[in-house]
Order: sequence, then structure tokens, then C-alpha cells
Amino acid sequence: MNANVQQDQRYRWTALVSLGWHLAAFTVALFYKWVPREDSSCDDTGGWCFTAKESAELIFLLIVVFLIASMLVSLMTAVPLSRKVASPVAAGTLAAVTSVVLTIVAIVLIFVLNAAV
Repeated sequence: MNANVQQDQRYRWTALVSLGWHLAAFTVALFYKWVPREDSSCDDTGGWCFTAKESAELIFLLIVVFLIASMLVSLMTAVPLSRKVASPVAAGTLAAVTSVVLTIVAIVLIFVLNAAV
């Protein structure tokens, strides 16, 4: 891709590359959910039971929520990165990585602040 694109086009390409990385991660999570699993019985347990199929669906739901939050952060981090980095592909990749790190930090801070209260 040509690094001499207009500024608004550079942001668009940066955001699209970042969203593409997030869609790739979503596709991996979707395939993880579709893997056939034994639906084990919970008849022998006395309390609450989680089957392998239910846990895969829960993990998929948590990943989707995380990726949506990360995509929103990615759109915000793409603005300064598209201005500083000449290549929209590199800026989009950096925006995706930065958004994942910032989302993890935000989740950890939420848990730490809730534990302190």
C-alpha cells in the first residue's frame, strides 16, 4: 500500500486493518465453538455442573465481548497511530495490538478496584 495516501484515507485503512485482525480472532473463536465435543452428563454430580459444550459457549461469549470492547478501543487508538506511522497496515496492526493490551489492562484494573472495595 502506498504510504502517500490522504490523511482520512490513512485512518480508514488503519481502522480496517485493525478490524480485520479482530475479525480473524473472532473467526478462531467461532471455530473453537464449532469443534464437536461430547455433551457429558451431569447426572452423577450433586450440585451445579458445566459440560464441555456449555463451557465452550461461555468462553465464546466472553471472547466476543472482549473483542467488541477491543474493537472500540482500536478505533480510538487508530487515530493517533494513523498520523504517526506512515504505513496504514503497520498502524492498523499496532492499533489492534495496543487495543488488546489496553483492554486487558482495563479489565485487570476493574477487578483490582472491585477487590479493594
